[in-house]
Amino acid sequence: MDKRAVRPGEPKTSPSGLYTAYAEDGEPQNTVKTLVDVIRDQDGNEVYRDDAAYSTRHGVLFTWLTTEPHQLWILSSDVGTFYVSPDDHGTWNKQHATEVPQEIKELRGY
Repeated sequence: MDKRAVRPGEPKTSPSGLYTAYAEDGEPQNTVKTLVDVIRDQDGNEVYRDDAAYSTRHGVLFTWLTTEPHQLWILSSDVGTFYVSPDDHGTWNKQHATEVPQEIKELRGY
């Protein structure tokens, strides 16, 4: 698995150094463990918490895109590929990925 992967207990800092992504335990779904992606700023303030929990049974990977300062990617073999980034006002939003960078495509074998 990619060494840049965000895992429980192994947060990763964004390429800009301004944010850190965490993989936190979500509510179990039908007794299956889930993970939720959470992003915090340098002061530890939560700036984003995903409203979805991703099943570990189906495989999930959270990772920063190295070519963007603040873009966290979510690769779920269950529900698809998404990315999270701040808008012009600093509000973090999740988007379904219609175009996937090569760097992320190469990680899909998680």
